[in-house]
Amino acid sequence: MGIFKKKDKSNITDQSAMARTVLNAIEEGVIIVDSLGTIKMINPAATAMVGHKSPELILGTKIGSLAEFENGEGMKIDPAQNKLFLAVGAKRAEKTREYILTNTQGGKVPVAITVTPMSEGRGDIIVTLRDIAKELEEEGAQAEFISTASHEMRTPVASIEGYLGLALNTQTATIDDRARQYLTAAHTASQHLGKLFRDLLDVTRLDDNQLKLRLAPVEMQGLVKEIAESQLQAMTAKKINFSFGTQVERSDRLIDQVVYCSVDIDFLREIINNLLENAIKYTPEGGSIWVNVRGDGDRALINVTDTGMGIAPDDLKHIFQKFYRVDNSQTRTIGGTGLGLYIVKQRVEAMGGNVWAESSFNEGSTFYVSLPRISDMDYHRQQIVIANEAQKERATRLAMAEKAEAMTVTTEKTEETEDTPAKTSELVEVEAETVASAIDASKTMEELAGSSTEKVEEKAKVL
Repeated sequence: MGIFKKKDKSNITDQSAMARTVLNAIEEGVIIVDSLGTIKMINPAATAMVGHKSPELILGTKIGSLAEFENGEGMKIDPAQNKLFLAVGAKRAEKTREYILTNTQGGKVPVAITVTPMSEGRGDIIVTLRDIAKELEEEGAQAEFISTASHEMRTPVASIEGYLGLALNTQTATIDDRARQYLTAAHTASQHLGKLFRDLLDVTRLDDNQLKLRLAPVEMQGLVKEIAESQLQAMTAKKINFSFGTQVERSDRLIDQVVYCSVDIDFLREIINNLLENAIKYTPEGGSIWVNVRGDGDRALINVTDTGMGIAPDDLKHIFQKFYRVDNSQTRTIGGTGLGLYIVKQRVEAMGGNVWAESSFNEGSTFYVSLPRISDMDYHRQQIVIANEAQKERATRLAMAEKAEAMTVTTEKTEETEDTPAKTSELVEVEAETVASAIDASKTMEELAGSSTEKVEEKAKVL
């Protein structure tokens, strides 16, 4: 750094003291390591963050032994896979907010890590650690608010959209042309609003890591073609020519590639649909859209190419950012939430892939999705594993159902046994009441008989 390169020794000392004072005062942890990963300098904030009291105890140690790291799910990060250690070893820049630092005292701190190689050729690397606990808490509260609001608004918006659809249906309502025009505009707006709320819910779930991957081995051409053809109706409505091709040229002939990947099918479906919806929106009537899948070494490469209006270079750098929308005279009349491409990027990266775009303004665009490819052997092996797991799950569900049925039968028998003494007691009481009634009836008959005899004797005496 230039401030350390003064010819005057007193100036060098002053500048070094100033730099150290600044480093000691800032709240972010700062560590400087050499090309071998040995710690040359650490400021008080970083010292406290890793759980030490004195920087002198840390100087000269390897950064790999400084602290342990976990992911957001509490799983320890293998040092061989740790982005910080890999970046330091490769002397390359890196940024991540995915890790939780576990210090020597057992404390856990979510951190934003930045790795920056120095440009002076000495091989030193600057590592900064920033406590983001408060940021994550605020982001969580914001995400919860957006999620709750979106969820609460989705139902009434769906109702509005449904009723407007009924009003526009000639079989359920009769309206004049002007009213139809107004209702059509309102129906389109309600559909846009409904999509916005759905996208907001997806984004909050993504940012909170609420959506879990369910990877399955798939043959990519068939799956991508099936998803793409679900958009044929929308393309036909705009008279857009659609083509799907997976052929690659080999010497003097064309062959069809077979490409396998392990993907979350729902994620892939959303990725392709979002890219195609964008292509349809920004391609004029009579244009073309081409979707292709091919193998590219150990990657599968999907492209969605259109002959639409294209994207300017300045906008191309930002199109995958949350809520970013290209703003020009051509796009202002086209609806959108600014979340579709952000969701695509998050979905692709969750599956270990990359997404990027190539475009020239007024010359169309091509969006590329690169995903890890698996071999034919891995594809069939994973299918067998999934089939075995499904069989085990079915067997477990069957065993649980049989156990539940057995418990139900046992309970019914127990209830019958418990009811027997009560029923016997009831029978005894009924029988006792019957006997008592019979005795009372007998006594009554005897009294009546006795009374009649006395009356006959009295009558005889009178005669």
